[in-house]
Amino acid sequence: MDISESLRNRTSTRGFHKKKVPQDVLVEILTDALWAPSASNQQPWHFHVLTGSCLEQLCQRIHQARKKNKKTYDPSKGKTIPRQYVDRTKMLFKEIRPCINKLGEENRMFIESGSFRFYDAPAVVFITMHEALPKSRLMDIGMAAQNLMLSANARGLGSCAVALTLLYEDVINAYLNISDDHETVLSICLGYPDNGFPVNQFRSSRESINDVVTWVGFSE
Repeated sequence: MDISESLRNRTSTRGFHKKKVPQDVLVEILTDALWAPSASNQQPWHFHVLTGSCLEQLCQRIHQARKKNKKTYDPSKGKTIPRQYVDRTKMLFKEIRPCINKLGEENRMFIESGSFRFYDAPAVVFITMHEALPKSRLMDIGMAAQNLMLSANARGLGSCAVALTLLYEDVINAYLNISDDHETVLSICLGYPDNGFPVNQFRSSRESINDVVTWVGFSE
């Protein structure tokens, strides 16, 4: 697959077949993730791969935690980020709403409820990082995550990066027995995409290159 084609046809998958992802395929995908660049080759990532009944049990624990303390993230209400980014989030939900409506009224909160059960994906990868490392190392984590998702895409798998679940990081860390000196920074759903699932028909828009790029020196 051409690299530009791979970059541009990757999309977030939110509906999966129940078919398990073979461990040898996961090994190939994670090996590709390991080849991401990192500052001073520190390779600050650690991957925790969860599947089967263990994944189901974690979802149940998150569900129970939400019943006791329903945490939410809404940057527009807290005014925690600049307006332009809030507007992009609002545009996302405006664009995806017709696809969610096809799921029925009971699923109107699909993005939130689906995130907390990892969209019923057959495998989830949690990426952790040592707390002593500077926050700039999160850039390295991001590049490894991109490698992982592009590798999955090249092998016919779908993926979806999910950060909302980190609202219950304490539940995740306790279940995975993650040491106190590590923090979970991202979860990635993996599985074979259900192409007939309405939300999988959605593809988010992007800003114009002129809105996000500043050109310097090109008029000389």
